[in-house]
Amino acid sequence: MHIINGLDAGGAESVLARIVAHNANSTELRQVVISLMNEGVYGADIRATGTRLYTLGLCRGVSGLPAGIIKLTRIMRSEKPDAVMSWLYHSDFITTVATFFSGVGLRRLAWNIRCAEMDLKQYGESTRLVFKCLGAMSSFPAIVAVNSRAGKKHHAKNGYKPKLWAYLPNGFDCDEWKPDNTLRNTLRSELQVRRETSLIGMVARKDPAKDHSTLFKALEICSQRGRDIHLVLVGRETESLPIPFAIHKNVTALGLRRDVAKIVPGFDIAVLSSTFGEGFPNVVGEAMACGVPVVGNDVGDVAEIVGDTGKTVPLASAGKMADAICELLDEPNEAKQARRAAARQRILEHYSLQSMNTNYRSLWNALAAKQDFSDLDLLG
Repeated sequence: MHIINGLDAGGAESVLARIVAHNANSTELRQVVISLMNEGVYGADIRATGTRLYTLGLCRGVSGLPAGIIKLTRIMRSEKPDAVMSWLYHSDFITTVATFFSGVGLRRLAWNIRCAEMDLKQYGESTRLVFKCLGAMSSFPAIVAVNSRAGKKHHAKNGYKPKLWAYLPNGFDCDEWKPDNTLRNTLRSELQVRRETSLIGMVARKDPAKDHSTLFKALEICSQRGRDIHLVLVGRETESLPIPFAIHKNVTALGLRRDVAKIVPGFDIAVLSSTFGEGFPNVVGEAMACGVPVVGNDVGDVAEIVGDTGKTVPLASAGKMADAICELLDEPNEAKQARRAAARQRILEHYSLQSMNTNYRSLWNALAAKQDFSDLDLLG
């Protein structure tokens, strides 16, 4: 049983949908998904796999917690899950209480942490309150999983003391996310830019954590240095971002798209300018799987994921980001092709969908007492 806050576009939500779809035809496993709010973006995809989906219709904030606990407890008593995984903070809190009262038992529960280095000042009072409670409750579940080493470090520093830490890095379907040279011209035609223009892309919703303003400053610096570039923004509400006048003609915001795997291969460089909140950013792995080198801020596990296939720069440093972008753009074509191949190969070797799924299945089996926790990739 998976429990998550909601199913709108986001990293945790997309990984959940990916995992559910990958296991949908298994004869050994039945999955149930519960969204505390509504179906969002991914609900239809989950239902299409034949997986049972419950939506509880809760409102944001602390006021929805009691109703969520009651509703979830009833579903757990009906479904009797062998293993329970909660995704994101509010779900961790509600699921822990419901797992106890339902009689399912906390030994069957895992929290799945998807972030690191959170700046809680940027979020609501309920998130701050729940996060504080979770630190005190962190020894209740059988295990706490993280998708990044930075996530473990951050939460331990903020009072998390679980029985065990498990490492569950993200994985990617490299048959879906793959290089496609034809999309370079297709995307330029859609954007009405010249074929010679270099496309810099960032896939990220409008959110304080994503620090689009630093990216805009970096783009302006690159343009002042004479680089012929165009920035493509993909993500919810990006079309409402305030674009500086100096680069307005060099930026296209596409908003929320469901065909991102057909857009990213058209980029020359993918950028991530986030300053907090990221653990293992999906967008970094997806771009690399498409053979697109990444320039990312040194947040979460980005440096470890990218390795030497791209560039990692300090947080909120427009100048350093511009330097990295220009360095990649100025490489000879042979070096560019080698870098693109290396980026994809790194995902194939270390972060495949198959390896991620194996890790998840092992954790679920351990919760269901079919496998030992010592078989997992545990963090000290």
